[in-house]
Amino acid sequence: MRPPGHGDLIAAARVLRLRPVHLRRWCLLRLFAEADAADARGVAGRGMHPIWGDGSLMTAALRRGAVPDFGPTDPDYCRCLALVADALARRAQPRAQETQRAAAGSSSSRAGAISSPQS
Repeated sequence: MRPPGHGDLIAAARVLRLRPVHLRRWCLLRLFAEADAADARGVAGRGMHPIWGDGSLMTAALRRGAVPDFGPTDPDYCRCLALVADALARRAQPRAQETQRAAAGSSSSRAGAISSPQS
């Protein structure tokens, strides 16, 4: 899936808001799978996926048709926003840890580079 932005979060939450509560997590995982598959197709040089689009979460959500624009006064919509945000954070966590390890190096090489004011 392409790196998500605020619009991706909102588009996915709007789609989830129309789903029954017990199907929302499954629907979100489906959106992720579709965006992942479309992105893989694009990375492979085969262009946009004919159904799932360009690999963004927003495109995967919008292909389901127009949905009402809910606002922050709708508590159920806010729960959907939180569900999407939490899922995106969980997906990003392993990548963020890999990036931190690559930037900092191994723990054995950092130990010698760290100095304390007492040393």
